[in-house]
Amino acid sequence: MNTMEHIQRLKQHTLLLMQHSYVNEYLPLPALNEAKVFITYCLLRELDMEEAVETEIFSSILMIQSALDRHEDILNQDIKTNKKKRQLVVLSGDYFSSLYYQLLSRCENLQLVSYLSQAVKMINEHKTMLHDQRTNQLSSLKFIQSVGKIESLLYTKAAESLGLEKYIPFIERYLLLSHYQNKEARSSLNDEQSAYLKKCEIDIKEKKVEIPLLVEREDDSMYAEIENDLMLGEG
Repeated sequence: MNTMEHIQRLKQHTLLLMQHSYVNEYLPLPALNEAKVFITYCLLRELDMEEAVETEIFSSILMIQSALDRHEDILNQDIKTNKKKRQLVVLSGDYFSSLYYQLLSRCENLQLVSYLSQAVKMINEHKTMLHDQRTNQLSSLKFIQSVGKIESLLYTKAAESLGLEKYIPFIERYLLLSHYQNKEARSSLNDEQSAYLKKCEIDIKEKKVEIPLLVEREDDSMYAEIENDLMLGEG
C-alpha cells in the first residue's frame, strides 16, 4: 500500500467513526482538510508504533479538528436561521470531541490528551484575539500570526507530545500557507501580511526549517505535489 492509499484508508476510518444516522439527515460530515490530514500522517510515520495505535491517534486528532470546525459552522447563515441545525451543530461538535477522548483512552496516552486539550484552549483564545483585532483594527501582522496559530496549534502540540518538536516550524508555515492557498484568500491580505507569507514559503522551499522525513523520502512526483500546494503564486 502506497502513502496516498494509506492516508485514504485512515481518512475513511475516521469518517466512518463520525457517522451518526440522525445528524447525517440534516448535516453533512465535515470535510477533512487535506493539508492537516497530511501533517498528521507525516508526524505519526516518524514513530515506530503499532498500526492500531497509529490509527487511533490519527482519528483522534482529526476528530478534534472536526469538532472545532463543526462549532464554527454555527456562523453559517443557513445554520443560524435554522434552530434544529444550530442545535445539531453544537451537539455533533461535542459528539466528535467525546469520540476523541474515547479513542485516546484506548491508547492510554494521557500526555497527548493533555497537550491536545491545551491546544484547543489556545486556539479558542486566538479566535477571541482575532475578533478583537477585527473590531479594534490591531496589528495586521499579529492578525495573520493568530490565524497561523489557529491553523497549526493542534498539530504543533501533537508534535510536542510525540517528541517531534523539531518539525514545529515547518508545521506552522505549511498550514498557514495552506490556509491562504487560493487567490481569494490572498486578496484580503495587505503588503505586510503578504511579505510574512512569502517568508514562510521561502523558509520551506530553501529548507531553512526541518522537514518531516516522509516528505524527503517520497518520490519526486509526490514532493512536487506538496510543493505546489505551498506555492502562493504571483497573482
